[in-house]
Parts: sequence; C-alpha cells; structure tokens
Amino acid sequence: MSDKIDDPDLLAGLLPGWSAADVDQAGATLSRSSAWKVLLVDDEADVRAVLRLALQGVVIEGSGLQLFEASSAKEASVVLATHPDIALILLDVVMESDRAGLDLVRHIRDDLANRSVQIVLITGQPGYAPQREVVSAYQIDGYWLKSELNADRIYVSVCSAIRTHRLIREHELLQRDLQQKVRELDDTLRVLRDSEANLIRAQSVAHVGSWTYDLVSDQMRLSAETCRIFGLPEGTIGSYESYLARVCPEDRSALEEAWHAALGKAGPFEHEHRIIVGQKLRHVRQQADLTYAADGRPLRSLGTTQDITERKQAEEELKRSNAELEQFSYAISHDLRQPLRMISSYLQLLGISLGEQLDDEQREHFKFAIDGAKRLDRMLVALLEYSRVGRLGEPPAWVDSRAIVDEALLFLQPAIAEAQARISVRGRWPRALVCPDEMLRLVQNLIANAAKFRVAGRRPEIRVSSRVSDGNWLLTVADNGLGILPGQLGRLFQVFQRLQSRASYEGSGIGLALCRKIAEHHGGRVWAESPGEGQGSRFCVSLPLAPEGE
Repeated sequence: MSDKIDDPDLLAGLLPGWSAADVDQAGATLSRSSAWKVLLVDDEADVRAVLRLALQGVVIEGSGLQLFEASSAKEASVVLATHPDIALILLDVVMESDRAGLDLVRHIRDDLANRSVQIVLITGQPGYAPQREVVSAYQIDGYWLKSELNADRIYVSVCSAIRTHRLIREHELLQRDLQQKVRELDDTLRVLRDSEANLIRAQSVAHVGSWTYDLVSDQMRLSAETCRIFGLPEGTIGSYESYLARVCPEDRSALEEAWHAALGKAGPFEHEHRIIVGQKLRHVRQQADLTYAADGRPLRSLGTTQDITERKQAEEELKRSNAELEQFSYAISHDLRQPLRMISSYLQLLGISLGEQLDDEQREHFKFAIDGAKRLDRMLVALLEYSRVGRLGEPPAWVDSRAIVDEALLFLQPAIAEAQARISVRGRWPRALVCPDEMLRLVQNLIANAAKFRVAGRRPEIRVSSRVSDGNWLLTVADNGLGILPGQLGRLFQVFQRLQSRASYEGSGIGLALCRKIAEHHGGRVWAESPGEGQGSRFCVSLPLAPEGE
C-alpha cells in the first residue's frame, strides 16, 4: 500500500504554479558544500516534491540542506549506508509494506545503533501508525499528518530537528574526548606506578660502597665500589679536604655543618649531597658511625656511600608525572566543562528564543538535551574526584571506624528517610589508620546505593556489619534490594559502567569505581556478592589494619 495526499490543494498551496519538473530543476541549484544532509523517504513523488520545495534555500546555523530522496525503505537503507552522517529523515510509514517506515526506524536505531539522526514520521494513514502507539514504541523525534503539512511547520520542525542533531553529535564528540582523556589518565597512572616501582627496585639493587676515615691521620680509605661511584682508581686513599673538593660547591656548606654537628653530639652521621664525577654530577647518600676516645675525642668513622642518582632522577620523574596529572585534572574541571556549560546555556537560550514556536514534544527534546549536558558535567566532576583519590585530601590518621559509619548515616539521613529504609549496625569496630575523608566517601557510597537500588513496594533493609579477621578489617553492607545477575558482577567497579537504567536511577556511574580505588589506595579490596536479581546484594571491603602506634 502507499500513502496518498488526501488534500489536492496542498501541493498547489505550497508550490503555486509549480510542477514536479520545476521542483526538480530548483533542487539542482542547491549548494552542496557544508550542508546538513536530509533524507526524504516517500513512495509518492508529489509528497517528496512538496517537501523538497519547502526546504529549498533553508539555511540553519550558516549551512544549507543537502537533500536525498528514496521511494522505499529499501532504497533509504542504501542511502543511509552511503551517507551515515545524515542528520534528518522525513519518513513515510506505508510504502512497500504497511510497516515499511516503522521497520526502517528499528533498523536505524537497533541494527545501525544510530541515535543522533532525527526521524520524523509523515503519514497520510494514521490508522496504520497511531501517534501514541508509534511515539511510545519507536524512537522517533516527530510525527506529522500529511493533511496538516504547511511550509511554516515544515521549516520550524526541520530547524529544531537539525539543531537537536547537532547537539547530540557534539555530546557524542565530548563523550569520545572524555573517554580518550580517561585512557590518557590511566596511562599517566601506569607511568606513575612504574616510576614508583623503579624507585623501589633502584633502592633494593643499588650498589653500596664502604669507607673508613681516620680523623687523627686524616686518611680516608675507600672500597672498590666507593671508588667506582666517585670515578677514582681502586685503592685510592683520600682525605677530608680531597673529599670536599669533589662535593658540588653549592652542597659543601650543608655537608660540613652536618658533619660537625655529628661530631659534636656524638651521634650517627647522615647526609645526601651531590658530587662531581668528570663532567657529571652524582647524588650520594653518606651514613657513618663514629668511634670516640675515652676523653671524648672522635678517632675514626666507618661509613657507607650509596649512589642515589637513579633515585633522585626517579623522584624528579615522579614530580613531573604528578604535575602532568594535576594539569590533566585541571583540563577535566575547566577545559572540558567550559564548552559543555556553553552548550547547555545556548541550548536554553535557543529554547527561550523559539518560545511559542515549539510544541510540547519539541520542548521535551530540548529538556532531554539540556539534561544530557548537565549529566555529562556531573560525570566530569565525578571523574575529577576519581583522579584525586590517593593524591589530594587528608593524610592518614587513626580513627574510630564506627564513627565513620555514624557520620555517613548522618549525611545520608534525608535519602534514608525518603526510602523509609531500616538500618542496622553491628559487629566489632576497630580503630584504623585511614584517610578519613576517603573512607567516609566509600561508606557513604555503599550505604547510599543500598538505599537507592531498592525493589518497588519492598521496604529497604540495610545491614552494616564489621569484624576483624587475620589482621584485616572486613566491612559489609548488605541489602534486600534489586540484586545483581552473576554475569554482571565483573562490571560493577569499572568507570561509567551502569547496570540499571539512568532514567530510573540517577547517578554518575563512577561511585563504585571510586570505592574500588579508595580500597586499593588503602592496600585493600572491595567486591560484591548477590544470589541473583531481586534477591539483594552484599558489598564487602577488606582493609589491612596497621598496628597501633605506627
């Protein structure tokens, strides 16, 4: 079956004195450069002619329209395969079959996974595609009756759809950029961890030389390894002045001060400074114990020389990596959020300027776009918090673990009251050496999730328990909520992974990833257990307990 235009005056009203050939000739003059691509799909040539003429000369945000045509859903699929960047489809419903247009919508949204192209259905036979049923069951962006078409409505709707497409594409690009920044952050963190590992390895395998210094004869005997570090022939015997001559001039005063202080207080000597080896500088760490005569005069010292040049270089690399990480955090909080705020602001201004020209459905589209921008901003803020774990915030301190839970419950009181959740807290609560603000965030996230992801009609029961086992603190938050499918447990603690619809449960998708990072920063781990969907969950955190007094 095919859709016909029931109103014979429609074509004449839009195109007075124009034939289909005239429309074709006018379409040939349209500029194709930097244009928004629009696909007209209808098995009636006069319908396509009406739409084509109504869109001639339309300029949206400085660009014209490039029109493509198809007389069937099958032809439209071919055009889409050739031009995947089409912004808008004006789509007939009844063509080669009664549901050809609707089947094409399914193909675009499900098979091609194209969410940015705007689809407006145009039908002359609403009985085959009732508006309420179609809007509810299909991801379309507009619905027109052919009998209601006029030039103004076509123009306003197309402008709105093109702008919505542009905003969605910008959001997709921002999201792609965000994912790239996340990968860069992970790479930076890996470099940081490698630098720390290299520092540990350098200390463990560093060559350490020895020396003795007779203060009476002013003779310093060096081991072979110490000679190698200083670039001297093996067996070299030095003196106090000859050693000072090899110390970097800027470090001599501090070294002499530390040496005389050790002699005066009869204590161990330890100092780090630079030495000159050929044309290069090396960092060394000197440690020594002194032997004294009965009258208190220092006689000799036995010491070690450790070449810490690699460690110093690693420390500089660590500082550089930290500086880069700070710069990346700034980029997230400012450089990425600024254009996002601009998009949101201009979108709101656009909605205000269009005013009464928008129908309820179009206003809802603007609302969706604005909400999407705000949601992406919240994701950026959450990612910034994620990047700061372990680098910024309070230093570790001894705290009462039960006090952390009580403080979290106090902060969450409004959410708990709204959910009408019943909370029970029990077990043995140890003192723990932790970063208080990070642990508070971890506990808050777990309890908040237990209250949020609840089964409708079932009062939430949340059980917070604690015990100590084998030198570890085990914290458990159990609930009777939605539960988790076994196959989904592995995704829980990944960044931006959600198991529930955002429409049903608001959130950034980073809360559990933050919990995992906090637990790992404290040398522990976090995991989840659930018997299945609708059967509740248990989130467990295991942290090593430091001995009291550290």
